[in-house]
Amino acid sequence: MSTEAARGHLEEGLVLVDAALAAAESGEWEQVSELDARCREAAKAMASELQGYDPRPLLPDLVRLRERHRRLLALAEDHRDELARASRESRRGRQGARAYEANT
Repeated sequence: MSTEAARGHLEEGLVLVDAALAAAESGEWEQVSELDARCREAAKAMASELQGYDPRPLLPDLVRLRERHRRLLALAEDHRDELARASRESRRGRQGARAYEANT
């Protein structure tokens, strides 16, 4: 266990979160899910490697990872809200169609 091993996992996490951001921006949400899971695994491995070591040398990259993950979450929340809005509109459309059919 070492800081260098932890740095390797952290760098892997940064690559994965960047790939997840690109996938999210392209609307490839299944790929986002897979990449996010792998990023979380890298973060857990990094934390395990840091046991007993000072994490401060990794702080700038940890902050970058956190900020990029926050952007990913914001994109996911926007997509979720868009899907919910589309679902509500579809439901209203079906209700309107049923009401029309009932009155004809």
